[in-house]
Amino acid sequence: MRFALFLAAFLACAGPASADRFALRYNGWAMGVLHIGEISVDVDVSEESYAIRTELRSRGLMNWFERTNLTAEAGGLIDESGTVRWLRYDLDHHYSRKHRLIALRLDESGATQADIQPNFSAWGEPPTNEEQRRISRDPLSSVVAMAIDAGQTQRCAGSYPTFDGRFHYVLELSEGERDAFRGGGYEGEVLKCTLTYRAVAGFERSDAGRRRLPRGEIWFALMPDTRFAPPVRINLPLSAGGASVRLNSFNRAIVNIAPDDEPAPAETEETRAP
Repeated sequence: MRFALFLAAFLACAGPASADRFALRYNGWAMGVLHIGEISVDVDVSEESYAIRTELRSRGLMNWFERTNLTAEAGGLIDESGTVRWLRYDLDHHYSRKHRLIALRLDESGATQADIQPNFSAWGEPPTNEEQRRISRDPLSSVVAMAIDAGQTQRCAGSYPTFDGRFHYVLELSEGERDAFRGGGYEGEVLKCTLTYRAVAGFERSDAGRRRLPRGEIWFALMPDTRFAPPVRINLPLSAGGASVRLNSFNRAIVNIAPDDEPAPAETEETRAP
């Protein structure tokens, strides 16, 4: 579940603003050859706000162990420095004949309010505390934050505390190199970053051996005219031989947003298909 996920904004008054819309489709593979699932990600990013929606459907080998279908959505604001400030997160998760709904909201005091149905029967040792919730983003907003940081600074650096309703973990970007990439409908430059996953709270004692996984990789597409760098590939070296998420389809649309007293210009689209 956690990897699958790892897998009212201010508008400028001087003139039209613009927003990027990305429709991204990925395939998941185990050990390089076994198809385990499909992931779709739709993202709207403007200078001041973002909204992201993802769907994951397990396939093939994955269904033998844990049939998974999930839909998740998140949204929030982006300040002038490019910092992502999440406001909402919703998860609808069907797995192993179970069904759970999680709704996280950021209240006016900056605290995270959670509505979980059904609630978790255990919260881990130690459980995630209020301060850890307060400093975290939801899983999708952490991905948006990484993509904006990578696109804006073109560097692999940053720590991203994350809370998904029970588990608190930290994603870290480091090292990094640029390379050319062609595949899944995208052709251009990418930034290859080392990705470290560090479990912190909400886990059981039996998870101790998995609290720090071997380092993986995440590749971000670097494009002109946007500070958002969507991931095109994620490699996770797991004990079972490793898993990867690879871009299968890439579409981008640039949408002009006019002030309230002007008619909105037509969309201009840039589309790359496999």
